[in-house]
Amino acid sequence: MKATHTTIIALAALAFTACEDYTEHNFGTREELYTPTQVSTIRLTLANSDYENLAKDTAAVRIALSADDDSATYRDLLSVAQKKYFRGNITPEEYLLPMLLNLVGSNRYYSMTAGSNIVITYRAAADSIVNVAAYVPATSFAPGDYLMVPQGEEQVLAGSGADVSYGELYLSGSSRYPNPVTHLTATAISVDATSRAYLYTFARDAEHYTIRNAEGMYLYMDDTHASFQYTDDIDNDVDDRTFAQWDVAKNDDGTFDIVNVATGKDILYSTSYSSAGCYSDKKGTDGYLSLLLYKVGTVSTIVDATPEEGEVTFTLDEDGWSAKGDYLNQALTGWASTNVDDIFAALGWSIEYEGGIGNLNYVFRADAMYGLRASAYVSGNYTPTDVLAISPSMNFKKAKAPILVFQQAQKYAGTPVTDYLQVWVSTDYQGRGHRADATWTDVTMQVEGVWPDGSSWDFSDMSLDLSAYVGQTNVVVGFHYVSTETQAATWEVKNIRCAEAEE
Repeated sequence: MKATHTTIIALAALAFTACEDYTEHNFGTREELYTPTQVSTIRLTLANSDYENLAKDTAAVRIALSADDDSATYRDLLSVAQKKYFRGNITPEEYLLPMLLNLVGSNRYYSMTAGSNIVITYRAAADSIVNVAAYVPATSFAPGDYLMVPQGEEQVLAGSGADVSYGELYLSGSSRYPNPVTHLTATAISVDATSRAYLYTFARDAEHYTIRNAEGMYLYMDDTHASFQYTDDIDNDVDDRTFAQWDVAKNDDGTFDIVNVATGKDILYSTSYSSAGCYSDKKGTDGYLSLLLYKVGTVSTIVDATPEEGEVTFTLDEDGWSAKGDYLNQALTGWASTNVDDIFAALGWSIEYEGGIGNLNYVFRADAMYGLRASAYVSGNYTPTDVLAISPSMNFKKAKAPILVFQQAQKYAGTPVTDYLQVWVSTDYQGRGHRADATWTDVTMQVEGVWPDGSSWDFSDMSLDLSAYVGQTNVVVGFHYVSTETQAATWEVKNIRCAEAEE
């Protein structure tokens, strides 16, 4: 019996071992059996309620309030709920992740494992720049139409000289002169019929200037009063023409000295008298405000373009969920500007000069049809330049095989074209104004595609493998333009995109 019992125990042990080997061989280890796997791709389209819920999501609110411009970013988050599309500082890549984590924690998606994807279709409005006419602070002085504004005030000076014996200038919101221009801000005021009524026209008169109000009356002084007088004929009504002559000079603080030639007195606004007059030895003292001049100019306003559908892919790997989408995707077309500040505000591209651009106003500009367009040739003159158009930063921390593609066209470059038009890469560029501080690698010879020979304006498709920069978190691409005293190309770059290479 003992032998039989021993045999049974041995057989049982053998049977258990054999069973475990069979299970592991056919189904995996115990750990694997108790760790279900589900590698799959799920596609979702956001509903209106999803945009509303996003603004209520605790994690999304926390992200918004931790931004550098927290109040503006939080307002953008609230506007997403109202408008039902992404806009402003709220990006789907960053703000959908909290919602996604809640989704993955639900019964349907709890077992998704590494290699899985969730593809979300959303609506977003791209920013567009709209140029509008406005009154803008004068940066210099030249004859023309201006608004006169006391420094620190939010209303313009106004007065009807034909009805006021001494031509006082009151703030436009006083009870004596209603119709205040209430839309004056620190940067610009809208151009409309009301604000035009307060224009003062400065015209050259010999070596000095005359000043006319909106009614065409000349502003002048006498040698007795601090207040102004008006006349419609300075030749007959003023014994000495110099009483209607003025000099204008800009101060370091942005205000202007407007000085009567005959008296040498400045136009200043008196807070105690609630009007402006000509005073001597009062500038910079308490209760007397210097004047700012505003003139009609152009202000670029960023507005929402028509919302379009976009798509973002969240991928699960050993580090968790992350957004997998384009590192950069810009057509660079659709609007026009020659202002480097506008280009940076709208597209995030920095235009950096090395050694200046001579008498040129710009080299790179945004063209509505042709993208970023560079030229240093104007009216038969070539200007030597060294200019770099630098892309927004790209984060390759989790990249695998990023590929940059773009289209380019050129004419009038020298030979070889790559001596004048190049592509550079940097991983330590710290933003506008820091071109010289960054380390740049010339990758021109690594760009694949046929460089345009200048025989036509046809665009060529180009590509650049950026796999060498995987792991870097601050990768920028620079389009380097060089011109000389005898050679200046016209270079056009558009439809730039950086994304993972297709498997």
